[in-house]
Amino acid sequence: MRLFFALELPGELAIQIADWRQRQLPALGRPVPPANFHITLAFLGELGEKQLEQLCLATDELVAQGRFEAGEIILDQVGYWPKPGIYWLGPKHWPDSLGQLADTLARRGNALGAKRKRGQFRPHLTLFRGCQAPPPAAAELGDFPLPYHGFTLLESRAGRNGVRYSPVARWHF
Repeated sequence: MRLFFALELPGELAIQIADWRQRQLPALGRPVPPANFHITLAFLGELGEKQLEQLCLATDELVAQGRFEAGEIILDQVGYWPKPGIYWLGPKHWPDSLGQLADTLARRGNALGAKRKRGQFRPHLTLFRGCQAPPPAAAELGDFPLPYHGFTLLESRAGRNGVRYSPVARWHF
């Protein structure tokens, strides 16, 4: 299974962002479907059933320790990464606790054989993939509040109609 930890977006917020994207931005590449909008905390890659079970137990223990708290980020900045061709929406600022959560989840996954974390944590929501050039600036940048009270372990499944993300487990704090 191809897995990652993420913050899910409420459906209403995903629709608001998709509407803003359609009004403010030209077709820049392949638009990510609103149903796939999320903020990746830690990409784990391929894990087997036994690793998945161990990961869920370790995550249960981690959340039970009460080290993490609910919060909110404001999606108020766009950016472009040329190498993967990704145009994204993310927060200018985020709580240190969110970065610590992402780092802790990545380390838990790494201990079970998951992919190594690359680079610094930068929360973002991918708007478009396959962008060949830097996109023009949006005429009007939105401020989209994203409250979070936990996180989800998602499985990425490729199919005929593209990639779909399915929840495997959820944790609340």
